[in-house]
Amino acid sequence: MSVFVIPVVAIVFGIGIAMLGLWTDHKRRSLILEHQHRERMAAIERGVSLPPTTANAESASPNAPNPARVMRTGVLMLGLGIVLYFAIDAAGGREGALFGLIPATLGLANLAYALVLFKKEGKAEAEKERNRSPQA
Repeated sequence: MSVFVIPVVAIVFGIGIAMLGLWTDHKRRSLILEHQHRERMAAIERGVSLPPTTANAESASPNAPNPARVMRTGVLMLGLGIVLYFAIDAAGGREGALFGLIPATLGLANLAYALVLFKKEGKAEAEKERNRSPQA
């Protein structure tokens, strides 16, 4: 009986932590929207010009893809995978060492994604600059 308690508790707590994270994120976003609404209503009542709104609520989110953060994660995962590969290989597990390449592959994927984000960001900046410059 006690053999089954550990996996059940791990699954229940894992799902519970994920649900708690989703709930707190939702609560944070709803509080931000409520605050913006109150601020705008107070500005309308006073006759003051409305404060600027965020065009995209997702862009203000800390979970929005940041190329630097993605690149840092990629380098970390790549380094971790390489270190795991050589550590397990040195410990005598030649077949098990291949599992160290899984985080290394994830790191390479993150680095490729960071490259795509950097290019996309550069194109957006160039487009913004082109729109700002006076056209002759």
